[in-house]
Amino acid sequence: MDAKDITHPEDAKAIKAIRMIPGLDKAITCFMKFGFEQQFRGENLGNMIRVDAWNYPVLYRDFQGLIQKAGIREPELYIYNSPYMNAYTYGEASTFIALSSGLIEHLDREELNSVIGHECGHILCRHVLYKTILTTLEEAGFLLGLLHKGLFLPIYGALQYWNQKSELSADRCASVLVGEEAFQSALAKLASGLKSDKRDNLIRQGKAYEEFRKSSLWNRLQQGYRTAFDSHPQLCVRALEVERWRYSYQYRHLVSLAHSFKYEIS
Repeated sequence: MDAKDITHPEDAKAIKAIRMIPGLDKAITCFMKFGFEQQFRGENLGNMIRVDAWNYPVLYRDFQGLIQKAGIREPELYIYNSPYMNAYTYGEASTFIALSSGLIEHLDREELNSVIGHECGHILCRHVLYKTILTTLEEAGFLLGLLHKGLFLPIYGALQYWNQKSELSADRCASVLVGEEAFQSALAKLASGLKSDKRDNLIRQGKAYEEFRKSSLWNRLQQGYRTAFDSHPQLCVRALEVERWRYSYQYRHLVSLAHSFKYEIS
């Protein structure tokens, strides 16, 4: 799979704008020298459970299949203790994926694989580097009070806008690797927090939300302000984006290639 095949147009446009920021390359080099990746790896090994051939072997086999389909280098996979359903990816050189225990308990096998497929999409599209910088800016900025003084605010704002759009590309990757239905079902459970929910609920709500948002200038401004600094687009927006993309030739072609892929277990 090639990153360009799943990259959402809004993601591509936003990342192009980020790369035009003067001095960003130097800032990236500076941040990566601090060794935050190794710091997080130490925390992971110290407090999480690493998924491998001995710990959760079925999940690990599924994980191997997904990364081979995506064509990425194998990151480390961890499970951490939290009732909230969440997953995240961090690190450019020492990349890892972390899954909450809430995800393991609420999602079925295919739904869980779709969440992992989403994180694989971030790695495939090389989102992880910029997400690592954003996380570092948030932690360092708030700790030192630099964001409030505006030192990193322009870069932070651009990264935050792109961060939302990057999720749409990762959603496409999950839909190709595991299937649109499993991914939509996972989104519905993320929205309700229940162990059972209907995948079509969010799609219908996405259409209703889009109609509501576009109904007036005030609604567009209000919703834009309300969601500007969210880490992800609204779940119903994500559901509707995937629903529309699945009718494209590109989606059908990629799914056909994914289904014909044979992987080897190491």
